[in-house]
Amino acid sequence: MDNPTSNLPARSPAIQDLTDEQWHRIVPLLPEMKDHGPRRGRPSIDIRCVVNSVLWVLHTGKPWHAMPDRYAPYQTAHRYYLRWKNSGVLANIAFALFDTDAMLARPVTRRSDPRTA
Repeated sequence: MDNPTSNLPARSPAIQDLTDEQWHRIVPLLPEMKDHGPRRGRPSIDIRCVVNSVLWVLHTGKPWHAMPDRYAPYQTAHRYYLRWKNSGVLANIAFALFDTDAMLARPVTRRSDPRTA
């Protein structure tokens, strides 16, 4: 007998945002969270939201523009991703959260390239 749920495609587990404990563990690693006095220029963005956005892309392997609306704008998240990856901050975050930086070995692209599909 066919079970109707057996015909559904397998879904990956839901991606969870950082817990409060995880967030408190990585705050000291983020240069943006250090107090540099009064800010001028662009309005501040919620850095926790940016970290969740970057982790979503790294976890799913999907292009930046495919991020759900609840995350930071993809252009902002991508800019922070590049800054953190080049400075080593992203590797420190990965080690603090997952004890490995294996997630950084996968290529992450800003746009999907139909030639690679």
